[in-house]
Amino acid sequence: MKITDMTERAVLSALDAQDWAAFEPARDLPPLRAALEELERREGVGEAHRRATERIRARGVLLRHPDVHRVELTAQALSPSGRYLAVGDFGGDDYEAGATLQIWEVATGRCVNVIDGIEGGIGWPGYGGTLQWSADETRLAVMYRSNNIGVWDPFGDDDEPVSTVRLSFNGRPDPFAFAPDGRRAYALDEDSDTFASFVEFPGLETTTVPVLELEEEDESEDESEDDGEDDGEDDGEDDGGDEHEGFVLQWPAWSRDGERLYGPVRDGKICSIDVASREISWIVQGDESRSWPSAVWSPDETLLAYRRNGVLMIADAATGHDIAAGPDLSDAETVRLSWGSPHGVLVIARNDEGRPRVVMVDRSGRASADLDVDVRKPGHDLVIPTWAWAPDGDRVAFLTADGRVEIWSIDDEQPRRLRAFDTPVKATGLLWGADDVLVAVGPTVLRFVRADTGRVVGDFPLLRQPPVPRPLLLDGQDIGDDMWPDPNPTFALDEDTWAVAFPEGLVIAPPGREDDLDASLAWAVDRRFAWPLRWGTLDVFPDASSAARHAPDGLKALLASFAGQEAPSPEPGEWPPPGEVTLDDLFDTFLETVLEYREDASPWSGEALRDAALIRARRGEPDGVRKLVAASPADRRPFVAAEAAMLLASAGRPDDARSLLADHAATCENRWAEPVWYPMQMGSQARAGAAVGAAYALLGDGDRADGWFQRAREALRGPYGNGDHRLPVVRALLECGREDEALAVLDEAPGDPGDAAGVPFVAYLLRKDRIDLAARVLRSAGSWFHGWTVMDLLRQYGQTGLLHEWAERNNYALDAPSDSSDEDLARRYAEIARIPPAKRQEPTAELLIQAAGQRRLDAVLALLPRLPMPSYGGMSGHDRPYAAFRALRIVTTGIDHETW
Repeated sequence: MKITDMTERAVLSALDAQDWAAFEPARDLPPLRAALEELERREGVGEAHRRATERIRARGVLLRHPDVHRVELTAQALSPSGRYLAVGDFGGDDYEAGATLQIWEVATGRCVNVIDGIEGGIGWPGYGGTLQWSADETRLAVMYRSNNIGVWDPFGDDDEPVSTVRLSFNGRPDPFAFAPDGRRAYALDEDSDTFASFVEFPGLETTTVPVLELEEEDESEDESEDDGEDDGEDDGEDDGGDEHEGFVLQWPAWSRDGERLYGPVRDGKICSIDVASREISWIVQGDESRSWPSAVWSPDETLLAYRRNGVLMIADAATGHDIAAGPDLSDAETVRLSWGSPHGVLVIARNDEGRPRVVMVDRSGRASADLDVDVRKPGHDLVIPTWAWAPDGDRVAFLTADGRVEIWSIDDEQPRRLRAFDTPVKATGLLWGADDVLVAVGPTVLRFVRADTGRVVGDFPLLRQPPVPRPLLLDGQDIGDDMWPDPNPTFALDEDTWAVAFPEGLVIAPPGREDDLDASLAWAVDRRFAWPLRWGTLDVFPDASSAARHAPDGLKALLASFAGQEAPSPEPGEWPPPGEVTLDDLFDTFLETVLEYREDASPWSGEALRDAALIRARRGEPDGVRKLVAASPADRRPFVAAEAAMLLASAGRPDDARSLLADHAATCENRWAEPVWYPMQMGSQARAGAAVGAAYALLGDGDRADGWFQRAREALRGPYGNGDHRLPVVRALLECGREDEALAVLDEAPGDPGDAAGVPFVAYLLRKDRIDLAARVLRSAGSWFHGWTVMDLLRQYGQTGLLHEWAERNNYALDAPSDSSDEDLARRYAEIARIPPAKRQEPTAELLIQAAGQRRLDAVLALLPRLPMPSYGGMSGHDRPYAAFRALRIVTTGIDHETW
């Protein structure tokens, strides 16, 4: 569509004359958009803009907001034309929710496509090159789920890759290079003799062809030995790499014609590989660099620059032969090379102190000019340079240490600073895209700026958390999460305000904020082009209830529950929440949580239930004991009951102990007769037998007690006689008053008492005021013996002498931990509310444990539902069952450890 007359009448006539059935966005939308931008500049937004928007929307669009990521960005890649920027994140606490890939149109600074739910996260913090475009921009290679390579259509709507392959299992992203044709990649392959292969991506099936290694006969005559230099920075690329054998490029890149693969190797060698023959064309020795590519190629791929013995070398890219030597950079701690201009290579040499040296070196190796610019050091988590070349190489932009962007002209005889403007504080790098738009990028920020004027095209702080309820909150759940595979439609309009933008075009925003929406939202056409929101009308409602009454068919079911509902009210200002909560409530919640998790048949569940049953027995609570014993796995149940009976009898509940033991006595006999228990192996038999014996002894049945203690002693023979198995027997004998036998068993195995049983045994001795035995055990214990837990125990029981002895022996500070207050809990709770939900699991679990230490049961029970149940990958210390278990231990015993 061509529009030459920039009056509204002329534009309207052109719109009416347009054959919209033949409208092709790739061909027609950019000139139409440019014409309407010029008309807006002259006359403002008018009927032509609205009519064009109606036509564009009629052919199908999606409303996009920018705030789709759950956690910080860890990957970025500018497309070859500079028109598009892809960014990705590593995924949050919920592994199954996956990561988010977002595509931005650089010229407009607006999000045009989102692919959500990419399993296992995109890239990895501190690793670069994990997003790579094909030359025609139809495919995007993504390193995801640690080191899988998947190929996506960047403008498609499928959350699954078109093709994927996993070649190695290193647990971190491996170096790879996506070919310009979008059908191949160079990647690590542990099954290859050289640990590297060319991977084919024709479809869902993937084939690999090993990259062959030649003997290094063609090395340059100027080659020198590696000087072993380490530039002192580590961005993660070295993780596990020293275990690789074979010939592996660390920063591989394809030539634009796809015929060569080149790059540096970890030991400083630099080479070019002929793709057709899969053989090395040439190889030279340069200086080793672990944190940045040690060689760079000129834009026309005819030359390369690299360091050898600290000197910058210019070489022929076809042969590897040196052409010229440049400045000596051996006194620099780090050297970054960047060849984005036809005039020469940019060198940024930095020492630990002072400003870096920034110098242009021409193609003959001459240091042609020094630039007086204080370039910021690159960040870590999002690997991106702090400088960017203009597409034609005539200018270069720098992110400076004081948080500004400086643009320098390079095509003159002497480089000169053209202009400077501010950037977001959290920006860590720069990209220079099409239409002279610079992008300042950071883990939580994107700003699109016109390089020629400094005008901000789009400015997007990410992951803001306004301190008010989200508009789609219903019964404590954000139903926006149910939009998957589309991202949650809720976004932060500013620091204090939530809004909602559904892809269908329905918006929820506070009254009076309609004009502010254009700064964030845009219509995405074909998931490639952004169309301004301000050029048309939009359905905006003040809350979800109002939106539900006018929702289009596609949203009616989702919003139906909001019909007639009041807007969510702010959460109570008082926290921890007031209310009557008892220890029984905590026990019940713990049991419910563990039983829900036990569906995975995890051995941990049985251990946790046993601990809880013994805690209740020690407290003299038989009803609670029976409930926990009944919930225990059948193979553990009889001896858990016996151990609990021992503690009930010791706690002055002999009738309850006798009844509980009688219910399980026959099963104990039957289980003992089995040759091997599972999961209770021989070592646990000693504890089980001693518990039964002690229970009988406390209930006055000496004969049975003798028999069971004899069985326990027999179970201690051989490899099961160490402290971890012996101390439970000693404890049982002490519990029923058999002092001499207990000391005899203890004397049979002097030395380190073992950690698993040693700490609960010390806790038992301190509780029983057996300080002599506690001191004896601690004197034999190694320094790894849960040192800080022992410190807490000694403080708890007022054993100052032992505390000083233990601290001095293990070099611990004697300062007591500071006591937290309700105000501390409330402050931390408010801080967590400003953290993105996908990153709240760990701090919420830590706050829960802090609340348990203060015996604030109300806070513990309020926080537990905010923690997730374990995923199929296993349980972490921050999942709900484990947090409930830890809290129960701390509240009832004072320490986060098993106690007897």
